[in-house]
Amino acid sequence: MHFPVVYSTLCEQALKEWIEENYAVGKVQRVEFLLRGMNDTYKVHGDEALYIFRVYRGDWRRHQAVVEFEMDFLLHLQAEGISVSSPITALNGERVHPLQAPEGIRFGVLFTYAVGEERSIDNADISRLFGQAVAQLHSAADTFTSSYERPVMDQNYLIDKPLQVIADLIQHRPADVKKVMAIGSVLKERIAQFSALDWGVCHGDLHGNINISYSDNQMYTHYDFDLCGYGYRAYDIAQFRLAREVRLGNEPEKLSELWNAFLEGYRSVRQLHDEDIRAVPVFVAARQLWLMGLCLHDLHIVGSLESGDDFIDEKMEYFNSLSVEFAGRL
Repeated sequence: MHFPVVYSTLCEQALKEWIEENYAVGKVQRVEFLLRGMNDTYKVHGDEALYIFRVYRGDWRRHQAVVEFEMDFLLHLQAEGISVSSPITALNGERVHPLQAPEGIRFGVLFTYAVGEERSIDNADISRLFGQAVAQLHSAADTFTSSYERPVMDQNYLIDKPLQVIADLIQHRPADVKKVMAIGSVLKERIAQFSALDWGVCHGDLHGNINISYSDNQMYTHYDFDLCGYGYRAYDIAQFRLAREVRLGNEPEKLSELWNAFLEGYRSVRQLHDEDIRAVPVFVAARQLWLMGLCLHDLHIVGSLESGDDFIDEKMEYFNSLSVEFAGRL
């Protein structure tokens, strides 16, 4: 019997040889598999420089145009003076390369290396700096255009699709299915009540824990734009807020300090309307819903051990806490 493959790990040595053959980067010393996430990330050690090679998941990015959108966006940001890990053009003039993997076509891209290191956002200064970085990114994104299409981060993406996954995979907990479906309905109603939310290209994963490298002189480089696309800027900002809530849930004063510093930094660069700020708690909840759907969707890759009833209990504890905030409508 032939068993199909749902997810493969490409050989480091084979990638080393392929990169040497297809890019003008000189001799590659080695290729190091760094991380499996929404895609596979490899660190490329060249004689003269470091690079990142990313292999996109075949079940996540099925169409080359979707990846090309991301490349267009990165090059636009770079042209606007934003420091990003940008795609490198191969000898054949292409940026995105179809690679034949056991499960089918996967797309590969070589990127410049984001020099610096990740830093914890644990004080007002770094939080303010990150707020400035996000505002600069949003401002540069306002003039972006591309001939390629990308899924938009609308209510269908953030709420409806995750709900379909969640409802299917927690059928053994009917009360919780009813609860999350009600939450989804209220979230969509709340979003619809805002009449002028800022809309444009977003990073899609601006939690501030990773995805930005800082140098000693407080310069920074953005990377990991795999989730970018058109969406609500309040949702982009909510990702940062949620990450701080998760880390500082028991330290409300510290949470307020970092959040206020972030907003101060953002507003020092770009206007942020009060309506967008009022929408942040709604998008924090939507982000939690989206993340739950993502984790349950990827069981065939990451396994079900860490997404069982304990995981569901943790998420439902959060959603049950929303009842007060949403005025008892749940």
